[in-house]
Amino acid sequence: MSIIPVVIVGGGPVGLSLATELGAHGVECLLLEKGSGANHHPRANVVAARTMEFFRRWGIAERVAETGLPDDYPTEIIFTNRIKDEELFRFSFPTQAGARLHPSDASMLASPYFKTSAGQDGVEQVLRQHVATLKSVTVRYNANIVATQEKPDCVELTVENGDSGQRQVIRARYVAACDGGKSAIRTQLDIGMTGKSDLGRFVSIYIKSPEFNKRHNKGFATLYWALNDHAPGIFIAIDGKERFTFQRSLRPDEDGSSIEPNTAIRDAFGGDLQFEILSVQPWRAHALVADRYRHGRYFLAGDAAHLFVPTGGFGMNTGIGDSVDLGWKLAAVVNGWGGEQLLDSYEFERRPIAVRNTSEAADNYLAIMPAFRDAATLPAEPSARAAGIAKLTEDLTKQRKHFSATGIHLGYRYENSPVCWHDGSPATADDPQIYVPTTRPGSRAPHSWLSENRSTIDLFGLGFTLVVVDAGDPERAAARSFASKAPFPIKVEVVGGDEIRKLYQVSFVLVRPDGMVAWRGMQLPDNPHPLFDVVRGVHSSAKVAAVS
Repeated sequence: MSIIPVVIVGGGPVGLSLATELGAHGVECLLLEKGSGANHHPRANVVAARTMEFFRRWGIAERVAETGLPDDYPTEIIFTNRIKDEELFRFSFPTQAGARLHPSDASMLASPYFKTSAGQDGVEQVLRQHVATLKSVTVRYNANIVATQEKPDCVELTVENGDSGQRQVIRARYVAACDGGKSAIRTQLDIGMTGKSDLGRFVSIYIKSPEFNKRHNKGFATLYWALNDHAPGIFIAIDGKERFTFQRSLRPDEDGSSIEPNTAIRDAFGGDLQFEILSVQPWRAHALVADRYRHGRYFLAGDAAHLFVPTGGFGMNTGIGDSVDLGWKLAAVVNGWGGEQLLDSYEFERRPIAVRNTSEAADNYLAIMPAFRDAATLPAEPSARAAGIAKLTEDLTKQRKHFSATGIHLGYRYENSPVCWHDGSPATADDPQIYVPTTRPGSRAPHSWLSENRSTIDLFGLGFTLVVVDAGDPERAAARSFASKAPFPIKVEVVGGDEIRKLYQVSFVLVRPDGMVAWRGMQLPDNPHPLFDVVRGVHSSAKVAAVS
């Protein structure tokens, strides 16, 4: 029985992204999904700038954007008691198109993308279509994992066909558990989760209503908050025309089964509304992170590794970041040039990001929830109501980071990663809203436009990239010599200009396949092999430092 290099369990956006990354590297993998393949309920609805950069790398960014809100759709966040009631407060952000023309938000200077609003259902559809074109990737639906057992040289998975009941044993060199928040593989491995659980309970109601925006006077918005104590929740625009989800927040005394969807929609809207219910899904809000991301030949990613409160839109994006990090490292090992430290570094790098991001999402949630109570108890008497609204406005203004989180999405860094060559430079501030571009090792290599619609991030491919800034003939020759000695795929890219010099800070920057900086310096090392061994995971940077 042959051994498949990688088996992915779970066909949501994280599993599909991991299959895409592995497929881009030509690694044979099998994706097993217990469902039929299509989940038409748009759970996540924000595709962060960093995730769009990954999609750009795979050639699908434009297709993903087309599934969501139009480029010129207003990026407004509106707060009311009920949607037809008076407006209490709003946040206004540039549209995607407007931000490109007038980059008033720092994220448009730091990335080719601003805020892409696209439902998870659309993201998954594009990923499924793309994965189907990758020759090294096989997808099987209605495939249930009955049992798994780790052997010395592989993992044996017993897979049952959900239609026929027929069982088959599959052997995998590595298994990636992308099987969601109730991960059967995480449970089997007895990996616990740490953090805060059951922060809130919700019922998500997906509707189609062409008249939604015709029956209120607030104008178009991405989010409409209904702050009341009878039918509290948030309407989220999905396509900018007629599709919305309503996230009905449950009070402590309510049970999800007692929520009648039609009544919930009309109560929150504040009047009669014609709509069609497309689907209903209950869910719970958590801020939990798995205690381990690796167990022998098993790896956890996405919701199997971390569970989020959706305040901020971090969950799916963090999971796709997992898939890119894990994907290129598995590919390096399978293709023969990556070492074992590279696989160990997956948990070292990604788990702290999950702790950081789940904590920020929980902070957003806990900070904004009092607004439901305060808005619901606004007095009717005009002067007292005006004072109450002024206080509510003051409190909500402080929640801007909930909706503008450039620092979270672009400013994450892999502190002291064993597969980065650290230079002792101080870290930039880790602020949820503010991203400071840097080539400090462990950080995202900065974006700068090289020409119309061509960015520095387009230089980074499936192997390493040595970026050479303002190079003369000696520097170019040294870079070619350096690259020729590397025991892994590498290319040399020469760039220049005032902005590049300011952003990249040094003459040479070694960028990993995931666009993160592995090393930088004003000069190339005379003996590059210790550096090569660190960045490909043969020796960790800690061990090299200990003997140097």
